Amino acid sequence: MVEQRVVVPLARVQFPLGTQMKLEEIKIIKSDERGVIYDCGKANFIFRKKGSISANHQHDDHEIIYLVAGEIELTIGDETQIVKAPVKFEIPSNTYHKLIALTDIEIVIDRGNT
Repeated sequence: MVEQRVVVPLARVQFPLGTQMKLEEIKIIKSDERGVIYDCGKANFIFRKKGSISANHQHDDHEIIYLVAGEIELTIGDETQIVKAPVKFEIPSNTYHKLIALTDIEIVIDRGNT
């Protein structure tokens, strides 16, 4: 079964008067050939295409990463392993890390829980 996603622009969504539902479009931080990064406040939702490389760096921020869908080759420090969703892992501050998407992936990066 092939999953299909239907995206309806918010400008076309209509709500009855008096509704308490408040919808806002999610800001796109970056969009390139690898995929899209969405700004979700203290967290970012990231879609990456199969074969793309994310991270491949280190930085001052501690991160909690949720692999929601897909499979990656994950390197943290000098350790590398294949990881399948759903899984949560942490990247300590100033630690080298790299993610290679072995399939299309969806991840959430939380930088708010340091």
